[in-house]
Amino acid sequence: MNKMTNKIRFPDGREVDIQDVIGFLYGLSRSDVEVLHVLTCKGEKMSTEDLAEALKVTKASISKSINNLLYKGLINREKVTEDEKRKGRPAYMYWVNKEELYERVIADMISLANTMKTTLRHTFS
Repeated sequence: MNKMTNKIRFPDGREVDIQDVIGFLYGLSRSDVEVLHVLTCKGEKMSTEDLAEALKVTKASISKSINNLLYKGLINREKVTEDEKRKGRPAYMYWVNKEELYERVIADMISLANTMKTTLRHTFS
């Protein structure tokens, strides 16, 4: 899977990868951002096994990222019903609603900009 290569250019010419911006905005690790990226790009429901295979990592590392992304409300989860006959832990599928994620990131960036504007006004007044 190709990594995101979209860059954001600052007024002074520096560029930052969109993954770094999203990671900073939500306090995500690089692994979390990579899981989010795969789910967003695939555009379909995936299991932890699918994600581990796509990223060439262990299911344990995927589970940690999944839990963080769920906690932060960035991904969705659905229990797999046809697996209910199976013993053990329930199986889940994970996915991203691209439009909801896009709207959330934009709203959170605007909120951050407004917070910075207010803070700067108070700091320099």
